[in-house]
Amino acid sequence: MTKPTPPSDLPTEDAVTDAFVARLMEHRHRIYAFIAKQLVNPADVEDVFQRTSIVLWKKMEDFDPEGSFFHWACGIAYNEVRNFLTVQRRNRLYFDAELLELLAEEAKDEDELSEARLDALRSCMSNLSDRQREILQRCYSGAASITEVAESLGRNRGALYKQIARLREKLLDCIRIRLAREGVG
Repeated sequence: MTKPTPPSDLPTEDAVTDAFVARLMEHRHRIYAFIAKQLVNPADVEDVFQRTSIVLWKKMEDFDPEGSFFHWACGIAYNEVRNFLTVQRRNRLYFDAELLELLAEEAKDEDELSEARLDALRSCMSNLSDRQREILQRCYSGAASITEVAESLGRNRGALYKQIARLREKLLDCIRIRLAREGVG
């Protein structure tokens, strides 16, 4: 007997899995940082992150694709941190539940502010000329030293430093204005 084929307008199981993995990979560093802000020992952070990843995988079907993956994942990570700390209570250094909740809220707030700053930076970068963006990219990519970049541009190193400082200040002003306009920070 053959299996009935699913309607073509529904995503396949592979597509759902691929989308889930893509979101997990996109947010893995932020989830890890969220956990790290609540635990002292880096090895414990790694253990809890691994447990969180496993639980996320097992609960993949519970995730609402219309919602925030990061906040959903942080809820699971928060529970994993609490479970870990419950088991570790016999150790002398641990955070109580109230402090843990406060740290989790602050981590979410910090992440939202970081995302808003990053969005503002992207927007402000788009206001720069192609040449200005190229200069910043070359200087901050880490592929070449500032001296090498200056030479490749046919510029004096000191003049390039001054231009970079002006561009950074211009970007910072733009970011501050944008965040203030959005009521962030």
